[in-house]
Amino acid sequence: MKYWFIFFGIMILTIFGGGFLIRFVRDGDFYIAEFIGGVIGLLVLIIGLFAKMSMKTNHSFLK
Repeated sequence: MKYWFIFFGIMILTIFGGGFLIRFVRDGDFYIAEFIGGVIGLLVLIIGLFAKMSMKTNHSFLK
């Protein structure tokens, strides 16, 4: 799958980040596990975007 990192990052960010935002806004509760999951999803998404951009420009980002 060509866009695996991007897909996985969006999926993790949606599940954990969305759950974190809903609970934080609705109840004011700060769940550290969901926050960390959302941050990890965001990092995976950014890595996937940089890897995709480096493939287009023929520079190796993940050497």
